[in-house]
Amino acid sequence: MSEKSIKYISYIIVAGLFILPVLSLIISSSMFFPFITGKNFFFRIVVEILFFFWVFIAVFDKKYRPKFSPILISLFAVLLFLSVSTIFGEDPYRSFWSNYERMEGLIGHIHLFAYFLILTSVFQTKKIWKYFLGTNLAVGFVVACYGFLQSLGKISVYQSDVRLDATLGNSGYLAIYLIFNIFIALLFFFWNKNTWIRAGLAALIFFELFIVFRTATRGAILGLIGASFLFALLVGVFSENKRVKKTFLLGGAGVVLLVILFIALKDAPFIRDNYVFGRLASISLKETTVESRFTIWGMSMKGLQEYPIMGWGIENYNQVFNKYFEPKLWKQEAWFDRSHNVVFDWLISAGLLGFLAYISIFVFSLLALKKLFKEKKILLFEFATIVSLFVAYFFHNLFVFDNLTSYFMFFSVLGFVHFSSINDRQEEPAKKIKEEDMSIGAYILITFVFCFVIFSIYFANVKPILASNNLLKALGATRGGASADVVLSMYDKVFSYNTFGTGEAREQLAGYANNIAMSGSVSQEDKIKVLNKAIEEMEKQAKEHPKSTRTQTFLANIYLRSGLFEKSIETFERALELSPKKQQILFGMADVYLSTNQLDKAIGVLKTAYELDKNYIAAGANLARVAVSAGQKDYASEIIFEIEEMHGKESVLNKSFLNAFVGLGDYRKVKKVWLRLTEVEPTNPQNYISLAATNLNLGEREEAIKNIQKAMQLAPDFKQQGEYFINEIRAGRNP
Repeated sequence: MSEKSIKYISYIIVAGLFILPVLSLIISSSMFFPFITGKNFFFRIVVEILFFFWVFIAVFDKKYRPKFSPILISLFAVLLFLSVSTIFGEDPYRSFWSNYERMEGLIGHIHLFAYFLILTSVFQTKKIWKYFLGTNLAVGFVVACYGFLQSLGKISVYQSDVRLDATLGNSGYLAIYLIFNIFIALLFFFWNKNTWIRAGLAALIFFELFIVFRTATRGAILGLIGASFLFALLVGVFSENKRVKKTFLLGGAGVVLLVILFIALKDAPFIRDNYVFGRLASISLKETTVESRFTIWGMSMKGLQEYPIMGWGIENYNQVFNKYFEPKLWKQEAWFDRSHNVVFDWLISAGLLGFLAYISIFVFSLLALKKLFKEKKILLFEFATIVSLFVAYFFHNLFVFDNLTSYFMFFSVLGFVHFSSINDRQEEPAKKIKEEDMSIGAYILITFVFCFVIFSIYFANVKPILASNNLLKALGATRGGASADVVLSMYDKVFSYNTFGTGEAREQLAGYANNIAMSGSVSQEDKIKVLNKAIEEMEKQAKEHPKSTRTQTFLANIYLRSGLFEKSIETFERALELSPKKQQILFGMADVYLSTNQLDKAIGVLKTAYELDKNYIAAGANLARVAVSAGQKDYASEIIFEIEEMHGKESVLNKSFLNAFVGLGDYRKVKKVWLRLTEVEPTNPQNYISLAATNLNLGEREEAIKNIQKAMQLAPDFKQQGEYFINEIRAGRNP
C-alpha cells in the first residue's frame, strides 16, 4: 500500500477520534434509557469502524502499532482479569453484555481498551493531543451551558427538580464529567501565555465549577476540594520559585481554613437553607445515605470472602446485594447492581487480582508523571494538575460508580499520560512494509477484522438498537391505551431480535401484566392472554438466569396475579433461598397466603419480615392488619403498642394502620390518622369524607357535618351527595 493511502486512512481515524467527544451530547429519545444507550452505541460503532482502519494501517506501517508502557500493560491486565471473571463468574451472559441501563459489561471494557489502543497509536504529537483535549473542552462547555439553562428553568432537569444533570441524565455523571473538563481547562491555562485566552479559560473554569456545585454531588464536590488542596500543596512544595511556593502554600492553607469555617458554621441558616450547602452539612455517619453505604460495603466484604481471587464477574454485584442483603436497607431502593464504591465494585467484579490490576493503572500513571516531572519533560503545573485530577476522580468513585462519559474522559487523559511517557524514547524509525513483503497471515488478519467488525456492528449494535427502539414503542403503546394484542405483538418484535435487552423487555412486560391483571377496564380474555405471555417470557428469563433474585420475584408475582398460587409460593421460596433476609419477598409470600385464606402462614412470614428489622414500621402495620383479619386482636394490639413504644405514638398515625385500628374498633386513633392526613393533604376532599365517617362512629355528628361541608367546598361535584349525607345525619341516621 502506498504511503499516501496510509496517510489518508490515518486522517479518517483522526477525524473519527475527534468526533467521539460529542457522545456526551447524545440523548436518544427513541431508545430505552435515552441518556445511556445512545451514547454507548455511538461510541461502540465508531470505535469498531476505527479499529478496522487502525489495524489496516498498522499492518502496513509499524509506526501505528502500540507502544508499550506500564500503563498499557495495566489496562491489558484489567481486561484479562475481567475476561476470566466473566467466563468463570456467576452469570457469564450478563457479565459480557450488561444491559440497557448500564451498557458496561466486558464488551464495554473491550471497546474502551480498543479506543485506548487507537488513540495512543495514532496521536503521535503533543500538538494533536492538545487539539483533541481542546475538542473535549469545547464539548464540555456545551454540556455545561445545557446545565446552566436547566438552572434557569429553561430546560427540564431530568433526574430531580434541583440537581442539574444536563445531557447526561444523572447529576453524579455530570459532576465528574465536568471535573475532568475543569482540570483540562487548567492545563490549557498553563500551556497558554496569551492574557485573553487565560482570562477566557479562567471564566470557563469558574462557570463549570458553578455547574458542578449545582449538581449537589457530594462525593464530586469533596473530591474537588481535596484535589484543590493537593494541587496547591504539590505546587507549593515542588516549585523553585519562592513567590509561587508561598502563594500556593497559602492557597492550600486557605482551602483548609474554608473547610474548617464551613464545619464551624454548618448549622447556620444561610448554609442549612441552601440545598447544596445543606447536603454537604448533613453528611454524618448517621445520615441515611452514608449509613446505607457502609452497610452495603459490609455486604460487599462478605461477597469478597466467598470469591476473593477472581470475584463474581462484572455486572454481578446484584447477586451479592441480594445474597447478603441487610434488612435495614428496606428504606433504600430494592435492587442495587453497584456497591457505589470503586474499590468494592472492582473487588466483586474481578476479585483481588482484577482490583490490583485496576489500582496499578493509577500507580503506573503517577510514577510516569513523577518521572516526567523529575526529568523536566513536563511542567510542575502539568504534573500537579493531572495528579490532582486523578485524585478527584478516584475519590468521587468511592461513593458512586463510572459510566461511559467518565470512562471516556479517564481513558483520554490516561492516553495523554501514556503518550507523554513514551514520547521521548529513542527508538528506531518505523519502517513501512512493502506489499511484496506482506505475509498471507497479514491479509488474513485484515480480512478477519473486517468481517468481525461488520458482524459486531450488526449483532452487537444494530440489533440491540432496533430492540431498544421497539421496546420504547411498546411502552408508549401501553401508556397510550393500545389493545393487548397490539402491545403483545410489539413485545414479540422486541424478543425476536434476541439481544441483551430481552431481559429488561421481559420485566417491562411483567409490569404491564401486573397492571392489566388489576385493571377493571380490561376483558378477562385479554388479561389471561397477557399474563400467559408474561409467564412464558419470565420463565425463560428464570431459566437463563437462575440465580437472579429479581427475576424469581417478578415471576412469582406474575404467578400470583394469574392465580397460580402453588407455583407462586415455590418461586418466592426460590427467591428467598437467594436472598434470605429480603422483606419484599416475604411480603409477596404473604400476599399469596392471604389470597388462599391461609392467614396463619401469612402472619408467620409477616412476623419474620417485621422481626428482621423492627424499624420497618410498614412491616409492623402489615402484620397488625393481618392479625386483626385472623381474629388475633390481642396480638395486633401488642404489635401496635411495641411500635408506639419504640418510635412514639405519632408513628402509627398513617394510612397503613387504618385497617388495623378499624378492626380493633379504635376509632379514636382512626380519627387521629384522618386529622393528620387533612393537615398533610388539606385539599383532598376524600380525607374529610373519611374523617366525617369516623366522626359518626364516635358519635360526633356536628363535626361530621362540618367535615362533609369542607369536602363539598373542595369538590363541587360532591355537593349533591354531601347534602344528602348531611340531611341523613341531622335526621339521626348514619348514611
